[in-house]
Amino acid sequence: MYILDPLYYNSTGAAYTLKNSKLENDPKQKIQIHIGDVAILMDIKEIESFLTVIRSAQKGCQCKDCSNQGGYKTIKCNTPQVEINFKLTPEILDGLEELVMGILFHEEYNNILENNHIN
Repeated sequence: MYILDPLYYNSTGAAYTLKNSKLENDPKQKIQIHIGDVAILMDIKEIESFLTVIRSAQKGCQCKDCSNQGGYKTIKCNTPQVEINFKLTPEILDGLEELVMGILFHEEYNNILENNHIN
């Protein structure tokens, strides 16, 4: 049986660690990210890559034709199972960055505690 263990949330979405109750130390641990009605299952490497995409979108287009207007942005999130395109406002893009950074922080924090055998 799989268990969703709350990891981090903000106004944009929530993240849960997907744990297998039969395997305590699952090396291929996944994280489920809920953004609105969409749930995405990713591992840490995919989430780190997603953060790079988010930060790239925040910089905006640097071409002279766009003049870097602050309208809607479209970002693409690829996982091995599916390709997802998000259309986001700058505010939601900032919230998504904060959500992903919170996930990475809490995962690293939990790994430090676990590696040092701290409950």
